[in-house]
Amino acid sequence: MKITNKLRDFVLVLLLALNMFFIYDNYIKSKANEDVIKVKGIVIEDENGNPRIKMGFPFDNEKRIRKDTLNGMVFMDEKGMDRIHLGPHGKLFLGGKYYGRTNEGWSLFFNDSKGEERSGYGFSDDSNSVGLGMDYGGEDGGEAIYLYAAPNLAFMTINADLQEKQGIRDRIVLWHDTKKDLSLAKISDSKRDGRIILRAEKGNNPKFQMIDSLTNRKN
Repeated sequence: MKITNKLRDFVLVLLLALNMFFIYDNYIKSKANEDVIKVKGIVIEDENGNPRIKMGFPFDNEKRIRKDTLNGMVFMDEKGMDRIHLGPHGKLFLGGKYYGRTNEGWSLFFNDSKGEERSGYGFSDDSNSVGLGMDYGGEDGGEAIYLYAAPNLAFMTINADLQEKQGIRDRIVLWHDTKKDLSLAKISDSKRDGRIILRAEKGNNPKFQMIDSLTNRKN
């Protein structure tokens, strides 16, 4: 009798397991035929269980060193520091502090091992412009090279590193204003803005100006 009861119980458990399997199999097949998969977020972990990619609007901050709110996608190193962010602008992170952006838009940012921005490419909704920047790094480093393009205006700047000494910021500037039909090239040093200037504008003769480094006399 005991053997018969055990056999009966085994058969019941087996039938239940088979039934659950068929239900799960049909569920998976039905989901596979759907065109859209809807989720609130996605986290991809490495073999050690560390989150390396997070997606969401916003994504969660679990095991993430930076605690600011970000939307889109972030790639993190094994320590949990943001290294790449793609999505709507977040706050600027420099010197361990957060700074608000002056415009709204979407961007792709690359960060160093401290999570501080070192390069970024973005679109600004406010000014209908695109910009590409490469930064020195550090709290006072700021941009080293910057490219900007908006309707009727485009420019490039090569900038000085201000971490050790304050000086003229934009050392080399290439500028073009389509509306004014104005093209400008300017070179500065740490003491004076515009040591050498080349200027070409519609309706005027081109100009070349050089300021002597020693006497500050214009030529």
